Amino acid sequence: MAAGDGAVLRETRAEDATVRAWILACTLAVAATTVGSAQAETGSEAVVEAKAPDSVQDPLSVTTRLTPEGEHHIGDLLTLEVLVAHPQGYTVNLPMGLDFAPLELVETIEGGTESTGQALRTTFTLRLQHFAVGEASIPAFRVTYVGPGGEVQTFTVPAKSFEVAALTANESEPERRGEDPMLSFEYPNTRIELIVYSCLAMALLLPLLWWLFRYLRRREKAVVVVPPRPPDEVALAALRDLEAQRDRMIEAGEFQPYYLELTEIAKGYLQGRFAIDVLDRTTQEIREDLARAERKLEGLDSQRVVQFLEDCDMVKFARFSPPKTEARGALQEVRSMVTDTSKKTTKAAKEETSA
Repeated sequence: MAAGDGAVLRETRAEDATVRAWILACTLAVAATTVGSAQAETGSEAVVEAKAPDSVQDPLSVTTRLTPEGEHHIGDLLTLEVLVAHPQGYTVNLPMGLDFAPLELVETIEGGTESTGQALRTTFTLRLQHFAVGEASIPAFRVTYVGPGGEVQTFTVPAKSFEVAALTANESEPERRGEDPMLSFEYPNTRIELIVYSCLAMALLLPLLWWLFRYLRRREKAVVVVPPRPPDEVALAALRDLEAQRDRMIEAGEFQPYYLELTEIAKGYLQGRFAIDVLDRTTQEIREDLARAERKLEGLDSQRVVQFLEDCDMVKFARFSPPKTEARGALQEVRSMVTDTSKKTTKAAKEETSA
């Protein structure tokens, strides 16, 4: 081989090495930029930890954040937020049956996928609990993703360390503190005592109240019976009230209301005095009732009563306007009917006859 050919070969190899170095530098720069953008999106105050891709061709970038920050205690609910940045056309999910022993996995929440510009970001939230004291670590786990061509691959999320602070109850040699006795006489429970005493007093008082109630219930109550007013007194009082308005009603031509009131007074007296049902009955029905009860009519002329009721019907229903003297005399006719047949008048008449 000539010297010139050797020089050309050396220059060609040098150029190939330069190209490969430039390609590798570009690939690493793109991966660093993706990781940096994911860290900026999760917030500067969060505790962020990222893992480099398994190979330079791996399209995923994963960022994790553990909250709450600071000191943790036994049984605290820890939230591990997993942010997966990936290109368009990729589907990311968590495998089934993830094991985070010795931590307990409470729940897994998939937050969905959102766009960050030229790429996508999928969020997963894991709720964990730890029940030991000292240094602890969330073990590494894998994220599964499917590429545009349908190939299924996995990405390893690195482990994350944290520390669980000891509680007083978990000290190796805890100091026993003083405690009150089971029955403390220094702090009596006055509320319980009040409830107990109230129940005892009520148990003693209830029989006494029941006996007093039965005793008062058995006592006979004096019933004051107001004797009914005699029908003649009721009728005469109503006639006096009507007489005070008679002249005004007659002068005003109010014959129908005037005779209607006279009729009601007369019928009320007949029913109360002789126990004959004449209210809400026609004159013809009253005529028949008076004929059947002729023996009970002490001093009452049934024909006189029927004639008076017929005259009243002429005024009430036929709109007949009687003379004023006759209208004034109608009230006196009812009064005479009451005074002639009242019990006092009948009793005095019987006494004179017997004497």
